[in-house]
Amino acid sequence: MRRLTKQYLLLSSILCLGFVSCRIHKYKNAKNCQLVVMDEQMFQPVLTSRAAIKYNASIDVLKNHLSGMIVVKQTDSVTTHIVFITELGMKMFDFEVKPYEVNAVYVFEPLNKPLLINALKRNFYHLFLFKVFYTEAQRCKTAKTPLFYLIARPGSDDRFFTTDSLGLTTQELFNGRKKSSKIEYVFNKATNTYSQIKCVQYGFAKIKIELNHIEN
Repeated sequence: MRRLTKQYLLLSSILCLGFVSCRIHKYKNAKNCQLVVMDEQMFQPVLTSRAAIKYNASIDVLKNHLSGMIVVKQTDSVTTHIVFITELGMKMFDFEVKPYEVNAVYVFEPLNKPLLINALKRNFYHLFLFKVFYTEAQRCKTAKTPLFYLIARPGSDDRFFTTDSLGLTTQELFNGRKKSSKIEYVFNKATNTYSQIKCVQYGFAKIKIELNHIEN
């Protein structure tokens, strides 16, 4: 019985490895790629004005579930704040985003664990598409992904953006061949906004974020 269990685990590991490889392979086997500069004609930005944008938010980190509201506001020409407030009105964190960095201005002490905070900062930075536009990328096509864009920077995750007729649908991040995060977008053409954004971070420290846009 123990031998069968070991064989099952080995088979599961092989299948899992194959699945991850296929996921990255659907991008890596692309042909007819061309270098482009990402702009807002390719897909709608998430943050479109300096006015505050609000989302109903659900965040699962390790074994903790947090719900409340995310408020995103540009405070000057180069600075944006991402603030999470619980349903009881407690501020859990305030992240300050500048062009190439994210700083934690405030973190509720029980949540203030460096690895966790760094993961949250990284995911929100990617989720809101900071420093995506006016950046060089590869525009490619494959049979499985009709159109996608790749931003690859040394020492950073490879970021793959897939689109459809409405705009951005997914953003997948890979560290080498290993997928680190996946972000899914639902675009509302009537309001010209992303009505829902979901982010999943894989690995040991699993994080799930779901944002639902609050209309003003």
